Amino acid sequence: MSHSAILRGESVSLDAERTVEALVEVVRTMIEPRVGAAALVEARDLVAAVLGEPRFWPSLHGAEMVEHQVVEAVCSAARRRAKGAPFAYAVRQAAFRYLTLGVDQRVLIPRQETEVLVDLILAAPQHVPGATAADVGTGSGAIALALATEGKFGRVIATDISTDALAVAATNVQRLCARLTARVELRAGDALRPLIGTSVDVLVSNPPYIAFAEAPELPALVRDWEPPQALVCPEDGLAVTRAIVQQARAIVRPGGLLAFEVDSRRAHRVAEMVQATGAFDQTEVHPDLTGRDRFVLATRNTR
Repeated sequence: MSHSAILRGESVSLDAERTVEALVEVVRTMIEPRVGAAALVEARDLVAAVLGEPRFWPSLHGAEMVEHQVVEAVCSAARRRAKGAPFAYAVRQAAFRYLTLGVDQRVLIPRQETEVLVDLILAAPQHVPGATAADVGTGSGAIALALATEGKFGRVIATDISTDALAVAATNVQRLCARLTARVELRAGDALRPLIGTSVDVLVSNPPYIAFAEAPELPALVRDWEPPQALVCPEDGLAVTRAIVQQARAIVRPGGLLAFEVDSRRAHRVAEMVQATGAFDQTEVHPDLTGRDRFVLATRNTR
């Protein structure tokens, strides 16, 4: 079968040459018009991701034969990438800390900077054995599942307004169930409504924080592929954050932690917003890996 036939989406058959090396070459040809000179490296990465192997594995195992269903799965991923899908959506998975999460266009692709937010929570004094954490706007479940696999928490509640996102998170909870050290609950609803009547020791959120006017400036791979509901919101990108801040007093226990990932341009505005409630002290702004103000943490007072 010709490469043009593969690009048209027809069934793939490598016949006697169904080796890892041959598969990498097919993928390279498929994605080269989209990714250019990086096609060979990305083809190896794509094959490795679909097979669940390390990045270097295809280079060391080029002569190994692969089964027909593996060929089909790899070429399906390559077709998605050739159409412009971000790599994570093409292979339908993304790395986050020590986890591999299933992702698709129903959820944001987890970002490396968000891993720092998890570090800050795990280092906080509120991270004690048996504590309860809530992740608001969980998406794929990245933060919640990192806390539930690395932390000492006894219970992690993950919420989202999108039932589609919660379906992705539920799949990730299931695939990681053997690694969970905390009970994970999924709840649907806007802002803190799913947590009414619940008290938590840690409340964390990576909410949508891009203003509508800023959306056209986003990279095309983000703007054209990732779910807008998880990216942009009204009130200069602060509507969801403000709703959480205003309701947090009733949810976070005295001495508990409130933690946000925010837009670096508005980090100090969020910190002032938290402080203005009178319910939180020790409000701090922390930088991300590039030195930009990205995280706001505050401690619930007893007043």
